[in-house]
Amino acid sequence: MIIKEIEAKPSKRFSIVVVHRNGNQRLLNFLNSVKSAINIDQDEVIVVDNHSSDNSIENAQSKYPFIHVINNACNTGYAHACNQGIQKSCGEYILICNNDLELSPNILDQFITDFNQNPNAGLIGGQLLASDGSLSRSAGNATTFYTELGFKSKRKPTFDANQPNKVGAVVGACMAIRRETILDAGSLDDDFFFYYEETEWCLRIRRHGWDILFDPRIRITHTGGASTQSYFKAARIEFFRSRLLYWKKTLPTFNILILYLFHIPKLVFDSFIYLLLTTLTLGKNKKLKYKLTDKSLMLSWVLLGFPKSWGLPDKPSNKES
Repeated sequence: MIIKEIEAKPSKRFSIVVVHRNGNQRLLNFLNSVKSAINIDQDEVIVVDNHSSDNSIENAQSKYPFIHVINNACNTGYAHACNQGIQKSCGEYILICNNDLELSPNILDQFITDFNQNPNAGLIGGQLLASDGSLSRSAGNATTFYTELGFKSKRKPTFDANQPNKVGAVVGACMAIRRETILDAGSLDDDFFFYYEETEWCLRIRRHGWDILFDPRIRITHTGGASTQSYFKAARIEFFRSRLLYWKKTLPTFNILILYLFHIPKLVFDSFIYLLLTTLTLGKNKKLKYKLTDKSLMLSWVLLGFPKSWGLPDKPSNKES
């Protein structure tokens, strides 16, 4: 579902929406940085909890009583949880966040400056940093039929480090969006449970005439992968499922057929090659073993008819929460 019916007249400056599922210290660290970034009278913080099994929400509410919490009875997925926060939000701007971020004290002012100086900017992302301070992938070209076939270069685009850059999409760990843009182009599509939701959103926003910007001057520390690192194989299935859904949502039927006819035989070929190479190296090459596991897992899921039971745990039986 894509939400467009939200309150048109904001009463706050920024609404920070963070999706959470387990990880007490991650959430406390994030909220500690948020506390330094917000003006309590102008901004609000909404934590959407996807059925945590630890006491992280109780601890967060005790230490940071200014947060608003939405509790879900199961893991509703990233996009659905974001949409719940968007529906509850009152901000002129909305900042969608993972729970493993560290926000700088002036980040909201930086985003507002960019929005004011770029009136056609619908959504803006900043530069994500790994915990060691190194640059992480934060934005890039749009995912298209040609990039999915591998015929168009996937080289990293170059950015002007001193100003916002127009891009095809940003990484969804931290995205600032105008309320006006959501009213026009809609919210995230919660048919995506996890992965590709921000890619489709950026494409849809651009198709409605808005720009997607990436500002390298806005720095956000991002641990990365914290919510799925305990479920590596399940997360890989979820990634592939969302990739197929992205094709269905954004491409003509003929192009989708070509992609299936290209990628499924490629999975068979890759699985065979990595099995052969792993055997020849007696299983001692970790990178080859990883590739073999990944490709054979994807192939098994496809050959078994894309079973819905495979993927991340604790999903809802329907989209209600």
